[in-house]
Amino acid sequence: MTFMTGRHAKVLLGMTLALIPTAVLAQQVVPRFEVTPFVGYRIGGIFVDKVSEAEIKLNEASSFGISLNMRAEANTQYEITFSHQDTEFDIGSLSAETTNLDVAVDYLQLGGTYLWDGEIARPYIVATLGLARVDSDDAVFNAETYFAFSIGGGWKLWPTKRFGLRLEVRVYGSFVDSDTSVFCVSSGGATCLIQSDADVLWQWAMTAGASWRF
Repeated sequence: MTFMTGRHAKVLLGMTLALIPTAVLAQQVVPRFEVTPFVGYRIGGIFVDKVSEAEIKLNEASSFGISLNMRAEANTQYEITFSHQDTEFDIGSLSAETTNLDVAVDYLQLGGTYLWDGEIARPYIVATLGLARVDSDDAVFNAETYFAFSIGGGWKLWPTKRFGLRLEVRVYGSFVDSDTSVFCVSSGGATCLIQSDADVLWQWAMTAGASWRF
């Protein structure tokens, strides 16, 4: 039987020590991506009709969507977010035939987040730019698309390395020209439901989502 010589033992020890940093580094790899499907509740959204001076309000309603984040630096991330809401316009002051018009309000936003340090709970702020789309269920009316932005903040909670919870409050602002005609008929746009006199359409959203990072 051949026993390990002192030289062999030194070589084996050296190889073992060389592998330790690699193993530790593999365990400490920082996840780069986050995926967060979320549900929430949105309030606000008022158009002011230039002709009647009536306020046409979006009814508050639930919403849902998804956020995708990619790590940029230790405390910053890129973010793309899509959020959808099915709600109604209260148009009773404009129409004698109906009081509500079913609409969908969608936001597609691109921006970033800044996170403060923390072990399990990390507060953050978010700012984005993109588009807002307001579309009626009535095919007679054209959909409206506006340039929009959002700002918000909340908490990211990570009880485990891969799975967590995201709680957030965010405000959306959509730029509406003060002379904009809203919900015009599809055949030429000769008739429009609202002659808007507002500059910005505001909505506030409260959301909660389950996050997975990898």
